[in-house]
Amino acid sequence: AKDVTWSTVRYMISEIQYGGRITDDWDRRQMNTFAEKFFCQAVLEPNYTFLKGYTVPQTTDIGVFREHVNTYPSTDSPEVFGLNMNADLVFRLDNAEKVFSTILETQPKGGGGGKGASREDIVTELCKDLLSKLPQQFKNEEVRVYLNKAGATKPIHISLKQEIDVLQLILGRVRATLQNLQLAIDGTIVMSDDLADALDSLANAKVPPLWLKGAWYSPTVGIWYQSLLSRWEQWDKWIKTGRPKSYWLPGFTNGQGFLTACRQEVTRSHTGWALDEVAVFTEVTKHDPEDVKEGAPEGVYCHGMYLDGCGWSKKESKLVEAPPKVLFVPIPCMWITA
Repeated sequence: AKDVTWSTVRYMISEIQYGGRITDDWDRRQMNTFAEKFFCQAVLEPNYTFLKGYTVPQTTDIGVFREHVNTYPSTDSPEVFGLNMNADLVFRLDNAEKVFSTILETQPKGGGGGKGASREDIVTELCKDLLSKLPQQFKNEEVRVYLNKAGATKPIHISLKQEIDVLQLILGRVRATLQNLQLAIDGTIVMSDDLADALDSLANAKVPPLWLKGAWYSPTVGIWYQSLLSRWEQWDKWIKTGRPKSYWLPGFTNGQGFLTACRQEVTRSHTGWALDEVAVFTEVTKHDPEDVKEGAPEGVYCHGMYLDGCGWSKKESKLVEAPPKVLFVPIPCMWITA
């Protein structure tokens, strides 16, 4: 008999029978990669294993194959598919989060008969705590004076003004919600739909839907509120002491707009450059944010970014396998220019 034409087998499976249903180019590329590994001459060689515990029987009897498949582990390891062991951890965390979210959403909303604090009492105390930490809104005159002094028409300062305007709205919305929710719980004002949603969300440590309008998403109110404080701190320090040496990029509501502003600024500094012909250039440095003493000679330094699904070797400046049980790996400051 002639040898198996594996290229034809792989094409039939990964491009037609199964791949024909795949619409995403990256998913098709992954399917082709699996086909290269699983459908080749090596799988017919004696003692071949996909992974420890995953062997191939040396027979042509379909019954033997079926019985052999039943000896495989009931739960496949991510390593069988060439994935990091952290993939299994991500899967299980996602399932656990869905289960707990369902439990929280379906539990009774009324107060219990015990001596513990009611959900209204808990939310009231939370409102007081959050209000005590909430910073004041920016003074328009102070912002205007800084922008006029630094150059209000510079692209990056236009981006700053837009970010401050967004944060002003969010600060006002958060303050009004926390104050009115306490009044509504006391019965002083009517409990509106927005306040009722805020009550349910805060009781479950979630972000009230009203706060998410035009803002950023976070899984819990604690993370979201800390991000709010960090954003205010970055803009406040920027206004009082000048442009940061390194920018906290996740703190921008419109990060893409900020990067475009950086590209515009670099383009304007070079005679004869056209914006539509200039591309963004990035380079991961070896510096941590606290090590940056001076701003970038051209462009900007940015920090606060993480890698998902892999790690970063600062010594070799390249991607590496993610450490076990570490899902998100911080990367050093990134130099962004054009």
